[in-house]
Amino acid sequence: MKKGLLFSFLLAGSFLLYDNDAFAAESGNSTDQTLRPTENIIYFNSDKQDILATNDIIIRTISPIISNFYTVTNKYKEGSNSSILGAGTWDTLGGQYVYAKSKVWASHGGDYLVEVGQEDYGPVFYQLKEQDPSFDDNVGDTIHITSSKIVSITYRNISNWCDGDNNLAEFYMEKLTHTGTPYYMAFYD
Repeated sequence: MKKGLLFSFLLAGSFLLYDNDAFAAESGNSTDQTLRPTENIIYFNSDKQDILATNDIIIRTISPIISNFYTVTNKYKEGSNSSILGAGTWDTLGGQYVYAKSKVWASHGGDYLVEVGQEDYGPVFYQLKEQDPSFDDNVGDTIHITSSKIVSITYRNISNWCDGDNNLAEFYMEKLTHTGTPYYMAFYD
């Protein structure tokens, strides 16, 4: 009798949980920020890799030193005119501490660079977005970074994102995990 009663409570409880999850998913009130399995993800472990290059994105480990972000990243940019990045210099757009979503840092096209001082080991997921009036578009693949280091992410040939009256691409970086801890991000065009 006790086993039958316990089973009945468990069965009824599972339906209540199912209904609540279904309601949260339908209403858009789900608090869990999970990645959809259809998204493309680039995995980068800066403990094992110094650089990873695809057709559209270049990810590099700059330094294991998080506390001296400005000195490290400025030295990196001075020597960054390698054959993989091409000629030219970076224009500093600005930087900020980011919990979940950075402010918009507009680009004139060409290449776009985001440096992240990732303080937690991870994994942390990042997505560059382009802000539009109707809805924001993903730019490139989702980036998955493991380790606590300064990492640069270069988005190549982003000129096709320049639109609107100002012919600019309104980019921002979204941190999809570890949103309770702010990471410093610097943006360059």
